Amino acid sequence: MENNEKDKKNYEISFLVKSEDDIQGVLSFLTQHNAEAITEPRAKKLALAYEIQKCTEAVFVYCNFKAAGVDAKKLEQNLTMKHDVLRSIILSLPSKIRVETPREGTPAKTERAPRMTDTREEVKISSPRTLSNEALEKKIEEILQ
Repeated sequence: MENNEKDKKNYEISFLVKSEDDIQGVLSFLTQHNAEAITEPRAKKLALAYEIQKCTEAVFVYCNFKAAGVDAKKLEQNLTMKHDVLRSIILSLPSKIRVETPREGTPAKTERAPRMTDTREEVKISSPRTLSNEALEKKIEEILQ
């Protein structure tokens, strides 16, 4: 299992269920697929923009979890089979960005890139003059010559 711990990645799962009673079933489904919840699930009841499986309201739930890639893929496939889950998506979260610390004896960099300043000039656009058909035809003849 220690070897498996290195292979685990962070994911976010978001899903719509028919009622609040179905949330615990989906969370236990996570543990059945060797997934470990990292954050507490958050839920919110909402009115759907369109009917899904004849439901006009649903509970939207999301939370972060840690699992191996194979387990996350199986979980995603099996969630589509569950009748109480209306929609679901699993996203792979980016790994944390590594911040390099300065070595001993070297000063820390405090320089920042200069900010871009807005150098655009404001241009006033005058309203176009209306031309009569004769004046327009005259302009076109001038251009074509």
